[in-house]
Amino acid sequence: MDRKPGRPRGLTVEVIAQAALDDGVATFSMPSVARRLGVAHSGLYRYVEDRDDLLVRALDLAILGADWPDAGLPWRDLLRGIGETIWQMCQDHHGLDSAALSAPRSPRSVEDRIQSYIETLQSQDFVLEDAAVSVEFVITLALTASAEMRRLQKIEAQHENGPRLPVLKAYDTEEVWRGRGWYARKLDIVLDGLEHRRLSS
Repeated sequence: MDRKPGRPRGLTVEVIAQAALDDGVATFSMPSVARRLGVAHSGLYRYVEDRDDLLVRALDLAILGADWPDAGLPWRDLLRGIGETIWQMCQDHHGLDSAALSAPRSPRSVEDRIQSYIETLQSQDFVLEDAAVSVEFVITLALTASAEMRRLQKIEAQHENGPRLPVLKAYDTEEVWRGRGWYARKLDIVLDGLEHRRLSS
């Protein structure tokens, strides 16, 4: 019996978004996702508008699956926890850092979480604008720091059998080139500044 045309059994927006994550959130294409799912490329457009829409939905799925800090934490612990979650997401999904930074809009799930975190900071003597900037800053810092470390790893791999790329002496340290680079140092500087700003406002 011939199958009637229509939506393939088991195909949902969530299934397609997961396929995009599995294919590579920064590099997937609509045809590559369709191949992974064994469906026609054109059939995906019954569920998502275009690649940008699918990117946002894939990021949304990654966000929903991440382990986020409790909104009731003290503000320093909360901001550090947000950064840890972003780092773990970047490790779990290669290329998520650059994909998130280039996304056409924020996933709804992250907006909901940000709102709860902003309210927590407000309850701990942050003015609204500082609370919003603080949460956004930590997310952006973790994403950009992760992307930077991937860039440095590529540079180092290209110079594997020779001297490291010449840089200023201050940047030629193991702290810069290993692990998370200067992420923790940058975050500490910002948190110390926020403490001063919060107490003086």
